[in-house]
Order: sequence, then C-alpha cells, then structure tokens
Amino acid sequence: MMKIQHLFFALAVCVLCASGASARNIWDDFGANVTQHNVRAFTKDLGGLIGSGTYTTGRILGWGGFQIGPRGSMVFKMSEGNGDTRAERQHTALGDRDEVGEVFYPWLQADIGMPFRIDGFIRASSYQGLTIAGGGLRWGITRPNEMLGSFQPMLVVAAHSASARDFSASHYNASLVLSMKFKYFVPYVGGGVDYTTLNINRADLDPLLVGTREHAATARATAGFNFKLPSYLDLSLAANYAYYGLGAEASLSLRF
Repeated sequence: MMKIQHLFFALAVCVLCASGASARNIWDDFGANVTQHNVRAFTKDLGGLIGSGTYTTGRILGWGGFQIGPRGSMVFKMSEGNGDTRAERQHTALGDRDEVGEVFYPWLQADIGMPFRIDGFIRASSYQGLTIAGGGLRWGITRPNEMLGSFQPMLVVAAHSASARDFSASHYNASLVLSMKFKYFVPYVGGGVDYTTLNINRADLDPLLVGTREHAATARATAGFNFKLPSYLDLSLAANYAYYGLGAEASLSLRF
C-alpha cells in the first residue's frame, strides 16, 4: 500500500510540474487582446472552466472518507466575441479563437468526508500564468445507500479566487447532482450555475476597461462516470457543456 501511495504522489507531482514547465503562459495574452467585444464571453468561459470538476466522485465520500489527486478541466474552444464582423467575433481575450484552440487547466484537489452527509474539498494550481485556489462543500440530500441501482442526490457549492498578470477574478458555483450506484462504476449528471467577477488590470486595445469589473453568470451541465479501481484508486471521466460549448473533465485520486 505504501509503495502505491508513493508512486501515485510522485506521478501526480511530475504531471503537474512538467505540464506547467512546458506550456506557454496563454493567460498573459489577456492584456494585449481583451476588448469590450470579448470580455463578457471570456468571463463566462473562465467561470465554466473554474467551476468544472467540483463533483467528480458523483456521490459523497461519507464520514471518514478521504481522497487526494490531480484533476484536469478542458475547454475545446473559447467562445466567440460579440462583434459585428467575423474578425471581431474570432478575436477572444486570449487571441485568435482558432490559434488559441483548446484550453486546459490542471488541479491538485483533496476531499474529506465529514458528519451530516457533508464532504469538504480544497484545490489549487498555478498553470500557464494563472493561479487559482478555492474549495467548497458537497451535501448528500439523502443518506448514502450502497445498494445497486440506488440514487444519490447531492448539492455542491464552491468558491474560488484567480489571479493572472493582467486580471483577477472571483468565482462562485452551485450545482445539483444525481448519481446511480452500479457494481463497478457510478454514472452521474449535474447542472449548476457559475457566477464570476472579472477585474481588469490591463487592456492595451481598450484602455477604458482598465480598473473595471465584468460580472457574468452562466449555466453548466455535466455527465460522467466514476470508477473504483484496484489499489485504492478512483478514476472519473466526464463531459460538460457551458457557454463555451463542449468541455471535458478527468480526475485520478487515491482514496482511503
């Protein structure tokens, strides 16, 4: 068991560090590209990215449960802006929409089961010029039931703060999740709202935006599967849909 734990943590640290070291700081492009046409779409995209991956287990851990591991969230393509021309719509707050491509963000997250059907979790990361830290609570609306075919409704709330060179943000999320118990996996679906406040510190193309705030709320739906693997490992794979369109989530955790 100890060898498995050591190997797992070594792999998690290596993946997070290697990806951060090799990637370009795309979030540093914000100040050179943000305009009044794309700032709202960017705020919604950022909220959806931050809010994803908050309920990868599909169910509460239960009193005494604990898990820790890396998670990843991906947006396949940033949303278009609100300009009148195609060039304006293609120009996102991070650059040309096609050139930016997919946006990936990794996390390190820890979850703990507490009394009264409540789980607490914290997570943080610094990647490609963006640092995010936050956490939240998950509450099982009904008592956990390990019978095959049983349902588990769950309420999730979370809050995060984000900081980059040219902007900062605060994020709040609430979601309702429903899962079903099978022998080897747990499918789950969820829906919620991400509310994000973006503080603009630099805007080369539109200096009037400097010092202003953009507020945006966006809905997000998620469907995924959680697998209980041997050696105390937990794997989750999910797809989500928000303002940016299709996104993806994944996690690999060591559970106790």
